[in-house]
Amino acid sequence: MYKPHDLLKVNVNAFITDHSDLPLWVQSSLQKNPYVVVRRGETDHSSIPIGIRGTCRSKRFATTVSYNHVLDVLTPLELRSFDEKRLRLTSAQETFIMMKEFLNSKHWGPTGSVGFELATESQTMNEESDFDILIHSEWISVSVAKHIVNQFDTTPLTVDPLIQTEDGWFLLREYALGKGVLFKTQTGIELRNDPWTKY
Repeated sequence: MYKPHDLLKVNVNAFITDHSDLPLWVQSSLQKNPYVVVRRGETDHSSIPIGIRGTCRSKRFATTVSYNHVLDVLTPLELRSFDEKRLRLTSAQETFIMMKEFLNSKHWGPTGSVGFELATESQTMNEESDFDILIHSEWISVSVAKHIVNQFDTTPLTVDPLIQTEDGWFLLREYALGKGVLFKTQTGIELRNDPWTKY
């Protein structure tokens, strides 16, 4: 089962044939880098909700891909072992190294533009980009969350950590404020005081 934030390498020719109404920029992006990202959403036995990245932040395209057109998958946990030199920016390389030091005992990995650049070696980050990461975590206190956020604030790029629990995701920085979180599930968003308590 593929999970949100996984990067899927797709059979581009077959995918484009199945989606004849794709914008030209989407087709061009896929022909350059055949990776798409799994989105949150309902899945069925035949297709997976995905997002396709363009050359700028405003270009994102949501659609689905057939399981039959998936050639390979890279999870955030796999991407964390990639060489930082696959990232073009020195600030991104340094941030990646620091994350490996801070989170050496955690299950985590890069997502967003960081993960995409690591997978494809095609520059997608700039000095204003957030360094997105996903952390698989069991319960931690608000005080521990604050300590982790303070560590992250010493990095060259702004680290944007998303916590994954058994049933969804939330922002670590929001939890560290101690005022509850907007908790994302596969099907929507909920307001939770304790993101580890199932509702």
